Amino acid sequence: MKIEKLDENKIRITLNLNDLKEKNIDFHTFMANPIESQSLFLYMLEAAEKEVGFVTKNYQLSIEALATSKR
Repeated sequence: MKIEKLDENKIRITLNLNDLKEKNIDFHTFMANPIESQSLFLYMLEAAEKEVGFVTKNYQLSIEALATSKR
C-alpha cells in the first residue's frame, strides 16, 4: 500500500492485489461489496493519518476507487 498526500484535502492510496490478499479481500469483492470493503477503507484512513497526517475524523469523505491492469 502506498499513501501520498496530494494537498491538505486530498490523498491517493494505491493498493495492489497483494495488499487485498493480506486483508483477505479479493478484487471483485473490493469493487462490488461496500460492506466487505468498509473495514479496508477504515484501515487505509487510519494508516493515512499515521503516515502523512491526513485527519478524517468528523469529516464527510468522497472515495474514488479505480482499477488498473498494473501489478
